[in-house]
Amino acid sequence: MAIQFNCSSCNAVLRVSDESAGKSARCPTCQSVQPIPAASAPTTPAPASGEDPFGAFKSDFNDPAAAPSSNPYASPVSGGTAPAVASGGYQPTAADFGEVFSHSWQAFKPNVWILVGATVIVFGLSFAFSFVGGIINAVAEQNNQTELFLVSGLISLLSNLVNIFVGIGMARICLAAARFQPTSIGMLFGGGDVFLPVLGASILFGIGLVFGFLLLIIPGLIFLLLMWPYYYFVVDRQCGAIESFSRAFAVGKLNWLTSIVLAVAAMVISLAGLLALGIGLLFTGPFIGVLAATTYLMMKGERPMQPGMGQPGVGQPAF
Repeated sequence: MAIQFNCSSCNAVLRVSDESAGKSARCPTCQSVQPIPAASAPTTPAPASGEDPFGAFKSDFNDPAAAPSSNPYASPVSGGTAPAVASGGYQPTAADFGEVFSHSWQAFKPNVWILVGATVIVFGLSFAFSFVGGIINAVAEQNNQTELFLVSGLISLLSNLVNIFVGIGMARICLAAARFQPTSIGMLFGGGDVFLPVLGASILFGIGLVFGFLLLIIPGLIFLLLMWPYYYFVVDRQCGAIESFSRAFAVGKLNWLTSIVLAVAAMVISLAGLLALGIGLLFTGPFIGVLAATTYLMMKGERPMQPGMGQPGVGQPAF
């Protein structure tokens, strides 16, 4: 049996097992900790949770089942319409790019200054490393000092590692914004828990991409369109490299056309940012990040709702 109740902060409908009565649960929509009321009457069944009252919700994924969409930009699929899943759920779904874009804009607006601030920090770190590395490299060439060339190479390597680290944080800020969850600049430096998995998966992705482009380019483009969500499965759900590619392929094959539209939209938006004297990139860059994060969420079946606008009749597992 299950206990279903509304979050007192955002009014989202939450559902937990009846063994959790009297305990607390974290709302997946607004992240606030909510007291669980006592069970009143039998409602809808919930998964068994064992000794841990929240154990049933710690599994990262539910069984996948494809769902269709009337989206003209999504690949055709067949089957029944699938309901939205909670943030930890997984249900490969054909995403509607119109819905993705609209949702991304609504998520971007209230978080614009945090997103822009994080982007400034990312650009600043990259510029600082490039500036220092450039000076050392110029001195090394002028004096023909091998040691300085090695130092320049180490700075370049460190710059790449730092970019990967803050890239994880930026992706998590964009995911939190897309879910209408609290965001902060501090999240930019919280990617240490998945740094090595992201590094390993990114290396494998790069190898696959290079190999695909060597095969007359087209296989590389197909690989890119199908597999790009791997990054978010590692960052968001902490999947291993192999699992992240498996999950990415499952959602990517339903959304190859949507991915094409996303890529084209990202290029057009980036061009608009460049035309705005380059300053526009501080806004268009993070918006593209939210757009990609939202696409990933909807491709895996998640339909984040604004606070106070929980989906009627659909209980979200609290965890």
